[in-house]
Amino acid sequence: MKRRDVILFVGIIVASIIGTKTFAEPLRKHSSEEIGAEEVERIIKTIKNNPEFSIFYNAIEEAELSKEIAKLDKMTLMIPSNKAFRLLPEDVWENFMDEDNKEDLVKLLNYHVIPEKVNFDDLNRADNLETLQNQSVKIFKGEDLKIENAVVQEKHEETSDVIIYKIDRLIMPL
Repeated sequence: MKRRDVILFVGIIVASIIGTKTFAEPLRKHSSEEIGAEEVERIIKTIKNNPEFSIFYNAIEEAELSKEIAKLDKMTLMIPSNKAFRLLPEDVWENFMDEDNKEDLVKLLNYHVIPEKVNFDDLNRADNLETLQNQSVKIFKGEDLKIENAVVQEKHEETSDVIIYKIDRLIMPL
């Protein structure tokens, strides 16, 4: 096993210990309508212009995720703050950003995209949500509203097709 593979593997284990788990769900077909190119560009610009989301922005650019986002008709983005990314060991994040691990980066980022618009009231009523990765993530209600182990800190922006929430941890697959 190559050194970067070992570091990536250890990072996924560490992130799992930090507290996130997911369960497989059947593949859901999405609407044939798409968010307009202008809307996608505005969303990407909103993320780019927020200094708290700069690491996420760099990751979606590296993963070319904006192309996948453009295929959706509605979406909810759970964006980890830069502080959330810094919870990962540095070598682990560097490996995700390595060109050879682009597929793993795409999978990781897809856990942060819900292919439907989920307002805050719906989040509070839901028990789980399906991600763009076709995996279910659990919703926990209590003192804080959590998606897996990530606390929903604030609603950052909302349009007719998109809601962006800031979260304090990465949502990671096991």
